[in-house]
Amino acid sequence: MNTQNTLMASSLFVCLLTGTAHAALQGRDLNGSAGSFEAYYDTVLDITWLADANYAKTTGYDADGKMDWVVANAWAASLSLTDGVRVYDNWRLPTVEPVNGMGFNYGFALNGSTDKGYNVSEQGTAYAGSTGSEMAHLFYNTLNNPGNYTPEGRSRGCYTNGTSDTCLDNVGPFSNLQSEAYWSATGFAPNGGQAWSFFMFDGRQIDGSVAFYRRAWAVSPGDVAAVPEAQTYALMLAGLGLIGWRVRQRVI
Repeated sequence: MNTQNTLMASSLFVCLLTGTAHAALQGRDLNGSAGSFEAYYDTVLDITWLADANYAKTTGYDADGKMDWVVANAWAASLSLTDGVRVYDNWRLPTVEPVNGMGFNYGFALNGSTDKGYNVSEQGTAYAGSTGSEMAHLFYNTLNNPGNYTPEGRSRGCYTNGTSDTCLDNVGPFSNLQSEAYWSATGFAPNGGQAWSFFMFDGRQIDGSVAFYRRAWAVSPGDVAAVPEAQTYALMLAGLGLIGWRVRQRVI
């Protein structure tokens, strides 16, 4: 069995182990090691998540992985991974778009009817399954975690301030996913000094000062493992042909 088939089989095995809640996540090898996945392609959101949700700390970029918003965005944009053949350097923080697909509602709500509050995109709400907020969709739909309040406003009691008991019951195949606040790449329009964040410990999406120190999780648009289009191959072949021609000219 060749390496590609081995990876496909491993990806299928991971999906079977993680169940239907994780069926949207497909393992991707970014370092040339067939025995591990460094990222997961989200087939619903059409983005690729880094497998390590605290990669900034793991790689020594930051001592604890907490950064202000500007530094967090710069960190994600600077990432570059390679398997020795391809380079994966198109990374950013997750984004926040209107949950209703039209315009932001900045009112705070428990029932998922606004972009600010709990249960954004959770099943059973008005905008169930909305892909507007990438982190909210992952938390509530892909990983099937509960918010600290039901859409009806009743406390689920899954998070008590100051305790280690949180609503992040399921981290899926990811490593180092922290029960803390994570930055999004999206600024908070009503206040230029704030940006959207998602709280993994209680399922809340809210704005916060860009000076706060929060976690950062990198994603890449689309599927990083996608085969380059024919046009890309044509450009590559043309480039190789030009290099070959220049070498022959030097020999002559």
